[in-house]
Amino acid sequence: MQLKTIALLLLLSNTCLAQRPNYQVGDTLKVFTLGGLKLREGIGLSSKVIGSMKLGSKVVVLDHFDAAQKYFQTIEGFSGHWIQVQYDTLIGYAFDGFLSALPIPNTTPIKRAVRKRTPEELEIEESHRGHGIETALIKYIESKFQKVCDPVEYYNGEDGESYEMLYIQKISRGFTKIGRGGWEDSGTELVMPNVRLSEIKNLIILLAKGSDIDDATFEEVKGIVKNVSEEKKEKQVVLRFNLFVLLLKFYPSEHNELKWAIDIESAPY
Repeated sequence: MQLKTIALLLLLSNTCLAQRPNYQVGDTLKVFTLGGLKLREGIGLSSKVIGSMKLGSKVVVLDHFDAAQKYFQTIEGFSGHWIQVQYDTLIGYAFDGFLSALPIPNTTPIKRAVRKRTPEELEIEESHRGHGIETALIKYIESKFQKVCDPVEYYNGEDGESYEMLYIQKISRGFTKIGRGGWEDSGTELVMPNVRLSEIKNLIILLAKGSDIDDATFEEVKGIVKNVSEEKKEKQVVLRFNLFVLLLKFYPSEHNELKWAIDIESAPY
């Protein structure tokens, strides 16, 4: 049986995943977008701004209106609902497509050493464009989540033969980290039940910001991610560079809960 198939069966058969709603009245959410978020007097972009909130600012949910369709909107490619929140002493309305309870990753870009590169070095860098996002994802998982049980590991192949390795680790928040390795490629996957796709799109942008990719690649990533469809409940290729692919996966669930995953596949250096 292929190792990816084993991983999928284990995920679908897991019964300990959280079943709570994405958020409830009384929950604390954080601003989860680089550009910050406006607090408004009423519902909609035309309503008066009464406050500005930076990345990481906390709000308390006062009313989510049961996610009524009339409060639904898509803004700059991110879908969500207008909800009533309290920010410090202010009470107003905010768009939840830019709010999340997820931990915020590091967004300080990793500075590359400034030096003249040979044509060969530039060619290697271009061929491995995007790898820094996988490094940022791994650091995010290791620094923001705790392991909740011993990992499950699979390995096939013998010395001198091609092989595949699969590593499955349950972590806090009911999430799962999957690591894959082999002679020709490797991958890291973070499976996140009960997380809205708008949150995952923002997470990808934040991870990219805190990686070592150059400014031009970051702007390319940001533009592509914003245009990812939030209607398709299926696997979508978000980014594809020479030796790097970032996918969004949607896992079916018997409980009809959201279960998205960020999956990065890359060739080794």
